Amino acid sequence: MDGQVEVFFTILCENDFYKELTLAEILSCEKVIKAIKSEYCEGARNLQVSAPTNEITIKIHSDKKLYSHVIDKNDIQDILELTEEYARSQKLLKASCNRVELQNFKTLE
Repeated sequence: MDGQVEVFFTILCENDFYKELTLAEILSCEKVIKAIKSEYCEGARNLQVSAPTNEITIKIHSDKKLYSHVIDKNDIQDILELTEEYARSQKLLKASCNRVELQNFKTLE
């Protein structure tokens, strides 16, 4: 197999954050309701804040930079090891950020 593959990855850290909340869960918080009312309904009285019945999910997560590097198609079986090696050589891995997460890859002509 001739050719190359471009690999896209992010760096994972111990303090990364990820949480999914429904809109109903968010609106059940009194502080959120007060903030919405004070921002968008100033001066109005006797207001009810509600959400549609279909569940809307909101994701809160750590913002990650997407990195990429190129490997030969012949090395595709070692994609994770080669990506970790590349991240180490570029000094992307640190004490608390010591893992890579493969995001995607594409064939280059």
